[in-house]
Amino acid sequence: MTIPKGTTISVKGYNDTFVEQLVRRSRPGGETLFKIGAVLAGLILSALAFWWLGAFFAVIFTIIVILEFFAFVYTVKEYEYSFINGDIDVDMIQGRRRRKRVFSCSCKHITIMAPVEEKNKPEGFFSQTCDFAVSSKSPGRWYFICEREDGSRSLVYLNPNERLLAAFREYLGRRMAGGESKARDRSLPEGPEDHVKD
Repeated sequence: MTIPKGTTISVKGYNDTFVEQLVRRSRPGGETLFKIGAVLAGLILSALAFWWLGAFFAVIFTIIVILEFFAFVYTVKEYEYSFINGDIDVDMIQGRRRRKRVFSCSCKHITIMAPVEEKNKPEGFFSQTCDFAVSSKSPGRWYFICEREDGSRSLVYLNPNERLLAAFREYLGRRMAGGESKARDRSLPEGPEDHVKD
């Protein structure tokens, strides 16, 4: 199934939560310069092929167009966030075709989740740092820290929309900034108080 850019799928049934969000990685300046250079190189090669090769110009021009197509399409990078019942998976989609699972984590391993701000930068040693946000300076960036049973610590950056934040909040509770509401931390074992009705 192909999901347009920025599309969110949210399904919630009895005790089930499923949210998908697709974000496109912003192209850095170096990539933009590369593509401008590729276009200029293609124009120059086309002109030289027309000047020197004459009859073979059409063949050379076709090859140049194909190379330009691959240079543009396969540098497009997107991330798909999939949240299913407290598990977050991130797939990287390269060139809108090639998909690869790059990160998975359960909410029970997330110790904190908060918006990226100057005053609350994450501290400590991390086994890996994963930036799955639109860019390193995009607005609406959040981070979470995943501490696994093997002792590894992962720092992950995302650009979650409101539906994905709501799904995280339902499972993280007080471990998430702004999650001190009525939402219960569903990733932790239930205690006697969880069965008390108002």
